[in-house]
Amino acid sequence: MAQLRETTPQVSETASVSSTSTSPERAVYDDTDFFTTQRNDSQSSLGVASLRDMTMSPSHDIEDRIPPVSRLPSELLIACFAKLSASMDLRNCMLVSKTWSSNAVDLLWHRPLCTTWPKLQNVAKSVQETTSYYPYRSLVKRLNLSNLSDEINDGTVQPFVHCKRIERLTLTGCKALTDHGVTTVVNGSNNLLALDITGLDAVTDHALKAVAGNCPRLQGLNITNCSKVTDESLAVVARSCRHLKRVSTPLRVLRFLLTCR
Repeated sequence: MAQLRETTPQVSETASVSSTSTSPERAVYDDTDFFTTQRNDSQSSLGVASLRDMTMSPSHDIEDRIPPVSRLPSELLIACFAKLSASMDLRNCMLVSKTWSSNAVDLLWHRPLCTTWPKLQNVAKSVQETTSYYPYRSLVKRLNLSNLSDEINDGTVQPFVHCKRIERLTLTGCKALTDHGVTTVVNGSNNLLALDITGLDAVTDHALKAVAGNCPRLQGLNITNCSKVTDESLAVVARSCRHLKRVSTPLRVLRFLLTCR
């Protein structure tokens, strides 16, 4: 029975000599880990890439998880939200994501609805809070209380003393308001552009002088049927509010204003 012989491969001396002569001598400190010897090790049967190739960027991973609609620029989001007429729709948009919420809240609070007493109470409560997620008091730009004119008094407008960025203030027909209520709101309102106090019989020159001293950017003023307002305070307004363009007042007073400027 034939016995199997083990054959050992013969290595050519010339081949070994040539290979050792052409290969650089390995340094003593040279790392032998195949992951780091070459960028793509051809001797690895698994074809494992280097650690550098395997590194993943966390920023790109996070971006991939953000829906495309949430990556829209703020200008486009605001333009879309501005087409919504119902306040409930804007509230629903605020619940979608932080990005949507931060862009929708400005439109929702730009002109808060105060058409009913419960709505007015909610707005008044929100502008007084100091720990809320959004600074609602700074978002109010237009305030119209004329829909509740029979229920508005000096105490009602007290919470709005914190709203210093109001640009348009409409208090038409709020006959229970006095000088104290009007001055409370206008004090520190440097951004006020238009004021309507039509029909406020209790308002006197004291309130108008407060307007002149706190609202240098005032452009529109409506004092129709404010019987206790005299030429004295109107002259102060004319001299202090240099941007005044529209004045709704009796013709006699209007002529007086023109002579004071």
